[in-house]
Amino acid sequence: MKVKAIAALLALMFITALILPAAAHADSLTIEPVQGAVNSDVKIPAFCQYGEGDYFLYWGDDNQLIKQGNVTKMGCQPITFQVPQSPRGKHMITLKVGSKSFQKEFTVLGSIVIGTKKGISGTSVSMQGYGFDAHETGIKIMYDGNAVATGIEATASGSWLYTLKIPSSSKGNHPITASGATTPASETKEQVFTVTPSMSINPASGWVGRVTSVSGSGFGSAETNIAVLYDDLLVNTNISADLSGSWQASFSIPASSKGVHKVDARGATTTLDDVTDAQFTVSPGIKVEQASGRLGDVINVGDTLFVNGFGFMENEPNIRVTFDKMQVIGSITADAHGSWSAQFAVPASSKGEHTVDSSGDATKSGDVSVYTVVITPELAINPSSGAVGENTLLTGSGFGASQPLTITYDAKKITSSATTDSKGSFSTAFKPPASGSGSHLVTVSDGTQASGSISFTIESTAPQAPSPISPEAGFKVGIFDNKPIDFKWSAVEDPSGVVYTLEMSQKADFSGSVVRKENLEKPEYTLPASEKPQPGEYYWRARATDLAGNASEWSSTQLIMFTGLDFFWPVLGVIAGLAVLGLVVWRIRAISSKGGWSSS
Repeated sequence: MKVKAIAALLALMFITALILPAAAHADSLTIEPVQGAVNSDVKIPAFCQYGEGDYFLYWGDDNQLIKQGNVTKMGCQPITFQVPQSPRGKHMITLKVGSKSFQKEFTVLGSIVIGTKKGISGTSVSMQGYGFDAHETGIKIMYDGNAVATGIEATASGSWLYTLKIPSSSKGNHPITASGATTPASETKEQVFTVTPSMSINPASGWVGRVTSVSGSGFGSAETNIAVLYDDLLVNTNISADLSGSWQASFSIPASSKGVHKVDARGATTTLDDVTDAQFTVSPGIKVEQASGRLGDVINVGDTLFVNGFGFMENEPNIRVTFDKMQVIGSITADAHGSWSAQFAVPASSKGEHTVDSSGDATKSGDVSVYTVVITPELAINPSSGAVGENTLLTGSGFGASQPLTITYDAKKITSSATTDSKGSFSTAFKPPASGSGSHLVTVSDGTQASGSISFTIESTAPQAPSPISPEAGFKVGIFDNKPIDFKWSAVEDPSGVVYTLEMSQKADFSGSVVRKENLEKPEYTLPASEKPQPGEYYWRARATDLAGNASEWSSTQLIMFTGLDFFWPVLGVIAGLAVLGLVVWRIRAISSKGGWSSS
């Protein structure tokens, strides 16, 4: 078994000897150059000097075949080959012509290659390294002398691959180098990337009037007098770039028709032709604003709304505006920039969101982003001020459709059967209840939680003062007289209705009144005998108060008297009569006791 193994080894060595040339002198082969980068060209001049017949060219210790041919056919022309991927260092080149062999060492140097040599900041560049040491670590990439990538590791063949994103850089050439733990940057030689000016816009589509941001890169370092143009119209000026040639600005999209529009920039040293244009795509749109009030104020039925259209086709005819798909404006024609304006009154509509849309002969409704308006409930009252109990008309709009309503007056519910129609509107009458003069809150709500409030002002005019009628001044009444006393005064008219107050007092200023009757519905009061005061002089007066609480002046006062003499004089008369009767009886008895009447 051992003999067979030795025989096989000898056979293998014999075959190898046939294939490979015998060892030659290390400098027997001439090559130009003797060192270089992977993929660089190497030339073997005067090829015919190495003999005739078939040739084979090998690379490295593993004898990698890199080229073959026939010397006779080549003549004395030189041959060339490219250095294959190999790690950094010396590698043997072997040429076999027939039975002859020639060799020369070639030193592989580190190198870098970039796939793209020109572009804008942010360009992704494929970058490859060759001829670094096998499995070399700590490889880093430098851009303008600044490390932009680190921690790269080479393969066994000394190669590596990295995608480099070009950092923000000013216009012009920028060096790129690479080095590793053992491979110096001076050996790999630098690559140059040329930055060209560019600009971008965000967003890149939208509507006229929209504010968009524009940024530039690759302009001159600290370049000044940069201007932005939209369709050759200046929209921003006096912009300055930073040291890396970058800048930012913004502008509002000017009036322009539907479609793509060019956005460009130039500076003190950068021309329009230097810059790659950006584009902004204008879409048709509308903007709705209130004719009065501030942006964001509530919108009610009947309010006037301005509609501005932009981004339509140039001079587009037959543009129309719809509210909830119902046309409210028609026959509008856009100007040369695709813009137009119109106005309409908000039609009857229920509470909540409603859409405003537009279309024309060339612009479909689906092309335009609809505008949403929110309708808020609103109340109206007529008259807005008046008297208690007066017929008052309450109307509303913007409520829920077909909803029963709850009406309150100063938070007190008023009986009502009012409901809204299919558009959220209603009209109902009510009478303000008895309440003080001034402002009162009327509130209407429905089942959708829509509500509105409005003020109603109760009149504050006091009624006229009444005039006393009876009892008249100087009237006397005995305290023992059981007849009631009728107080009367003139009636007072007032829109809110009136009630009366009667006062009676022994003092002219009516302090400490002995009689006070309020809320008398008629201009009269009968004072019963049981309420008659003590004898003496008394003043009485009356006044009117309407149901809104407005009180008139007091009437003029009347002085009357309550006295006890109505009993004294009859008693005195009876006593006198009895006295006379007693005297007569006494006289008769006296005469009788003397023997009768004497004749004269």
